[in-house]
Amino acid sequence: MLYLIGTGLYYLNDLPLRAIDKLRECDEVFLENYTNLTDIKFKDELEKEVGKKISIVGREPVESEMIIRKAAEKNIALLVPGDPFAATTHFSLVQECKENNIYVKVIHASSIFSAVGETGFSLYKFGGTTSIPLYTEIFRPESFFDVIEKNIGCGYHTLVLLEVKDENKFVSPSEAEKILKEIEKKKGEKIIDWENVIAVSRLGSEMQEITATGKDDFQNLKPPCSLIIPGKLNENEIAAIKLIKHPVKID
Repeated sequence: MLYLIGTGLYYLNDLPLRAIDKLRECDEVFLENYTNLTDIKFKDELEKEVGKKISIVGREPVESEMIIRKAAEKNIALLVPGDPFAATTHFSLVQECKENNIYVKVIHASSIFSAVGETGFSLYKFGGTTSIPLYTEIFRPESFFDVIEKNIGCGYHTLVLLEVKDENKFVSPSEAEKILKEIEKKKGEKIIDWENVIAVSRLGSEMQEITATGKDDFQNLKPPCSLIIPGKLNENEIAAIKLIKHPVKID
């Protein structure tokens, strides 16, 4: 069988407690490392906790038949940063298992999709999520802007995930801002309410930051990061943004 297990937002103790016993029972355990970053000590700490080796896997092994082949013969666990279905690629594993008569058990965990509620933006008012990938000289897509524009047209907020490869190779909020403003310039119109765009960094960790465009720390946020592009704001959301821009000092 296959266990799809969310690791939670960042630390080992974000991992659901009931996942520990399941991991101890599995023949092999894999941790995918391409949809997000986890605490650098996570793997070593978890190996000690469950008493077995954990193999790091990238996108290609997960999206190939490797996991399915193994799950047909053994009890396999795939650990996924956040929640198992925060990245749509993982539901294909469930489909393939069902098609091959392999039992699947999912253990859910905390995710960026709910954690962004800490900003004060209502989760009920988010439209479709999109992401901005790392640009290269030949790969410079702009389709993510269509999602943002559609959401704004409906009054919805947009969660924009910023791609991260590792601690040194990622899309920063300031780079994302530059990309989005260049697309706006091409379109010849102001679409995004830049006064109220929020950035989050390492949400759920002790180092988390929630800040707004124009603030000094917006330029220096550490990955993983996301942007929240506002749609129509209500009174509570306007008040929340004011607190982000001008936080109350606690003695």
